[in-house]
Amino acid sequence: MNEITPENIQEKINLFQQMQQQSQALAQQISQVDISIAETERTLEELKNTNKKNTIYRAIGSVMKKIEDVKKLKNDLKEENETMEIRNNRLKNQLNKLNKEIEDLQGKLTPVVQSMQEKSDKNAPK
Repeated sequence: MNEITPENIQEKINLFQQMQQQSQALAQQISQVDISIAETERTLEELKNTNKKNTIYRAIGSVMKKIEDVKKLKNDLKEENETMEIRNNRLKNQLNKLNKEIEDLQGKLTPVVQSMQEKSDKNAPK
């Protein structure tokens, strides 16, 4: 049933388009997580330059909270960053797998579509 025929070509083309949309959505998610990781890394770098005299605030939604324990904040940020890295790796693996499936499906679709076009060209009035 995995075979592509002129009868199921439209269904397979629709599947191909859905897979491409999923691929784009995954790529956007990866980009967003990359940005979050970079922001967290920049924050951790800035925190290295602080001392006990500095007042640190952290945004929580639309509220700023004063941080009393900077060491705990650093640990929390490192954990968040590790979690985001894991999520990012999973998303990248999903994207790679999906892109391979898209490639395979495209390889199967192309010859069938070309043969249908050739038949259509031969039957077209001259």
